[in-house]
Amino acid sequence: MSVRTMGEASPLGSGATAAVALGGGGEWFVAWMVGYANGLLEAGVDLAKADVTIGTSAGAIVGAAIKGGRLAELTDALKQLGANPAMANKELNISAGAPSQARAQTVMGQTTEITPATLQQIGRAAMASRNAPDNKYIASVEGLLGLTTWPQGHHTTATDCYTGESVIASSDSGVTISQAVAASSSLPGVNGPTWLSDRLCMDGGVSDSSTHAQMLEGARSVLIIAMFDFLANPPKHVNPSFGIAERVHPGTAQREAAALRASGSTVHVTIANPDPTTDFMAAATMGPAMADGMARGKADAPSLTAFH
Repeated sequence: MSVRTMGEASPLGSGATAAVALGGGGEWFVAWMVGYANGLLEAGVDLAKADVTIGTSAGAIVGAAIKGGRLAELTDALKQLGANPAMANKELNISAGAPSQARAQTVMGQTTEITPATLQQIGRAAMASRNAPDNKYIASVEGLLGLTTWPQGHHTTATDCYTGESVIASSDSGVTISQAVAASSSLPGVNGPTWLSDRLCMDGGVSDSSTHAQMLEGARSVLIIAMFDFLANPPKHVNPSFGIAERVHPGTAQREAAALRASGSTVHVTIANPDPTTDFMAAATMGPAMADGMARGKADAPSLTAFH
C-alpha cells in the first residue's frame, strides 16, 4: 500500500483504548518529549502500551523510539549529542546558511494563513533549498533510532511539497520507518525534502496542525503532547521557523482536544510552552529540555491512568 493523504485515511483511533499524538518542535522538543516519556515511565506510565501513536516531526522520532522499544537508547544518544553540539550537527546532517535555505525559512516564517496555496509556496521553497541529500538525512535518522522494522501502531505525518496535502505513513505504506521519520522532520531550509513513495515531502508540522490529533478519533483515551499554546500563553516574540499552525491559528491542540471529547474520547493535553525565542534546533538545549520534560512527566502521571 502506498502512503495516504489525510483525506484518504480513516481515523486511526477506532477501537483503540489509548492513543497518543506527539507534536513537532525541533531538537529541543525531541529532548523534552524523551524526558517526558521517561518521567512518566518512572512513575509507572508506559506510553509504549498505547494502541496507536501518531507523530509529527519531533514526535515522529520520539513516537517511533517509544513504540519500537528504543526509548532508553534514544535517551542515551540525546545526552551525548546535547553534550557535544558540533557532533550533533554532523551526525544529524543539519546544515544552514545558504541563501536558498534562508529563503525557505523566510517564506515559512512570513506565512500568515494556511491554505493549499501557501503550503505549496513553502513546498517550492523547500524543494529549491540546497540542503544535504535526503539519503544522508535518512541514514542519520536510521542511526539515531536503530530501528529496522516499523513499530506496531505508530504513524507519521508529512506534507506533500507539490500539493500541500498531509500524508500519513505507517507499517503498510511501503517505505521504511527511517524514510517516514526523515520526511516528517524535513524542516524547510534545513533538511530534506524526503521522498515517500512517489511524493516529495517536507515536515509534517508545515500544515494546519502540529500534532494531527484529529486522526485519533474513536480512541477511548487520548494524550496530546504539543509544544505551544499561543492562545493561553500569547508570546511577545515568536521564532517564525516553528509552530506555523499555532502562530497562524493559536490554540490548535486545545481545539483538537475539544473535538475529540465531543466524539466521546477522554483527552489529556500536555503543552511544553518553552520560551518561543529559543533556538529549537540547537543541540545545547537538549539537556535542560530533557530535565524539564521529565519533571512534567512525573507530575502528569497520576492523570494518565489509561496508560498504566
